[in-house]
Amino acid sequence: MGSRRGQDCLQTPQESTSGQQKPFQCRLDEAWVLYYPLTDRLLVLNAMAKIVWDFYSEGYETREIASRLAHDFGIPEEQAERDVVQVLGDLVDHLPQVDDQEGGDAFIWAVESSFGCATVADNGELANCGVFQFGRSRVRVLSGVAELDQSFFLRFQHRAIGDRMGAASLEIRGNESGYQLTLDGRALADCKTLKQMLSRLIELLLSLEHPHKPMLAYCHAGAVSHRGRSILMPGDSGVGKSTLTGFLVAHGFGYLSDDMIAIGEDGLSLLPLPTRLSIKAGSWTILEPLYPALPKLATFNRYGRSARYIDPPGNYDVLSAAAAPSAIVFPAFSEGAPTRFTALRPHQTMIRLLEANVRLAGWDAATEEKLAKFIRFVEQTPAYELRYSELPGAMEAIEDLLANRP
Repeated sequence: MGSRRGQDCLQTPQESTSGQQKPFQCRLDEAWVLYYPLTDRLLVLNAMAKIVWDFYSEGYETREIASRLAHDFGIPEEQAERDVVQVLGDLVDHLPQVDDQEGGDAFIWAVESSFGCATVADNGELANCGVFQFGRSRVRVLSGVAELDQSFFLRFQHRAIGDRMGAASLEIRGNESGYQLTLDGRALADCKTLKQMLSRLIELLLSLEHPHKPMLAYCHAGAVSHRGRSILMPGDSGVGKSTLTGFLVAHGFGYLSDDMIAIGEDGLSLLPLPTRLSIKAGSWTILEPLYPALPKLATFNRYGRSARYIDPPGNYDVLSAAAAPSAIVFPAFSEGAPTRFTALRPHQTMIRLLEANVRLAGWDAATEEKLAKFIRFVEQTPAYELRYSELPGAMEAIEDLLANRP
């Protein structure tokens, strides 16, 4: 184990029982990033979790690992075993979880970016969601999954082109084992969960929008461009990134995304998915003066939240691409808080990106090279948490940040 610590990227020596690609890991700052191809998982490991994983990958049993940790760190063997079971329960799908959660948080800095437990798929007839233009591709969307129905595709209404002949047929189906995505009868993905299916669907639409532009990764993020420089604003739903994006766009920033965006392999350019702005109910009164049409728009309830979709300024103007981000900013609205940037270290940035459901791109299992490239992107791109309570102050801080970046 010790002889391998100086290497940047490692593949575990343990043979995969499924015959599929083995897990591999790359160093990031003071942490390690583990990619598990079998379940398409990314995790961030601190030093202790790395030790546990190394022992496990070399074939040690749980009790053997616990015994070594108890001896090396002077802790009771019973506690060590409980901790090891918890860590391996997070790292390896088939190992059991324990009810006692004590000790687990000390080892794992971030959960995986995979998408939860299996859900029950819908069965039934396929509904016609419309025909849309993505890049040069015309796609007719047919869905038998309620959560990915016509209302979901209203985010792309500005790309609707009516009932056109010659459009490729994109089908989203549910069955007893999960979900399936097909294009002109060719199966592209079989997924166990709805979120996995959504991720594959987003990746497909991104690839159609940006043909011949290989993608490195993609995540849930807002993104804008200003005076030739771009900024990436990742975050899970509800952190305020759509409100901040909408405010910035209304004040002259170029609109890239308020939902999903890819990072290209070539030059780390930002490759947006051309969605309309999604304004949640809590932001309607704030953004109404900037978007007068907002009160007249239809309201949609998705995933327990009410939203209205509005076209960005400039006649559906969504930038086709932007240069590599000058900075990664994680918005954090806080009532009454002063506007303040807090610099993040690379492993902290990676943890935040995992919380924004970052994924390595590619229908097949990702490679060590792709993970290493993504880690270099995280290490080389300045990242900050932006805490704010007033949108004008947040915009001024972002303008200053971009103006002072080399």
